[in-house]
Amino acid sequence: MRRNWMKIVSIMLVAAFLAVPFALAAEQSVTGKVEQTEKGIIIAADDGDTYVVMGKDLSSMVGETVKAVGTVEEGDMGKTLTITSVEPAK
Repeated sequence: MRRNWMKIVSIMLVAAFLAVPFALAAEQSVTGKVEQTEKGIIIAADDGDTYVVMGKDLSSMVGETVKAVGTVEEGDMGKTLTITSVEPAK
């Protein structure tokens, strides 16, 4: 009985650990200017952060200030924003 209990607890801990990246990948809103750089298209956010744009082609919006919603991840390229929606900022 005790072994079964330990197996259940172990499985629950592993499942919780594996769920953490999905919980951290919640959508965020970023407002900033679209720029073309050596990294590609980025959004230079109003708070000073920069996000490499993924998931949408914003090349026609270079120079414009936008409000983009998407998932932020940190990696080799720095912060990336996989955009689900974008609109001109008001």
